[in-house]
Amino acid sequence: MADDIRTCADLDQRLAPYVDGEDPPVWRRAVDAHLAKCPPCRADVDAETAARSLLREHREALCERAPETLRARCAASVQRPASGSQRPASSFSSARLRKWVPLSLAATLVLAVAGVFLFGLNDRVEALAASLAMDHSRCFKVYGTGTDADSGAAEHAWQQDQGWPIAIPQNEPAQQIKLVNVRRCFTTEGRSAHMMYTWRGEPISVYVLQGDTGRDRVIHKMGAQAVVWCANQRTYAVVANDQTRDLTSIVDYMKTRVR
Repeated sequence: MADDIRTCADLDQRLAPYVDGEDPPVWRRAVDAHLAKCPPCRADVDAETAARSLLREHREALCERAPETLRARCAASVQRPASGSQRPASSFSSARLRKWVPLSLAATLVLAVAGVFLFGLNDRVEALAASLAMDHSRCFKVYGTGTDADSGAAEHAWQQDQGWPIAIPQNEPAQQIKLVNVRRCFTTEGRSAHMMYTWRGEPISVYVLQGDTGRDRVIHKMGAQAVVWCANQRTYAVVANDQTRDLTSIVDYMKTRVR
């Protein structure tokens, strides 16, 4: 029943139909009533809407045929005989669902799978760049560029929450650089830091990932440009919209400050 939306958990099963416009009016009124008093769920709806927008914008690229190696792996997995101690499907579903609930289904498919289907399994850097480009676009669509963040407080919070340190470049009015937010990156299941900035009024993302991808690259994918480099056993990336000019100067600036 529509009046069963009493908690955020009750909204989960209605989220996708609501965003797709498939809910009957009685359900939409119930969802609207919940969203009016629940900012976190409102943010989830905004994220889901942004993910679907990204799917539509890049649907032609995302329709590429999966690599034969991946297709063979999937076929082998389906045909593999079940073991005697096979785990019930409900157990798998519950565990996976809890892991992915913070992301929308559409966003998860785009961010986690797009790189694999577009570039295969052999070019990790291009797959990473494509995924970060999608994350950059999605985060700025959902969270915008209007807020300010304190770099010192963000560094402390990251260390406390994630258990590893990062150095976050401060606001620099002379360079027209403003820190907007620091988040866990959707693309990497929260394992990397996403620093959201504006530079000359344009959205700029700086990512820090633990581990070295082994290759420095400049990549143009999914309507964005990504500059990826490695240092100190970490991988860094500056991502901006393809229309952003003179990205080299902001990359050089970030290379001397982000850790």
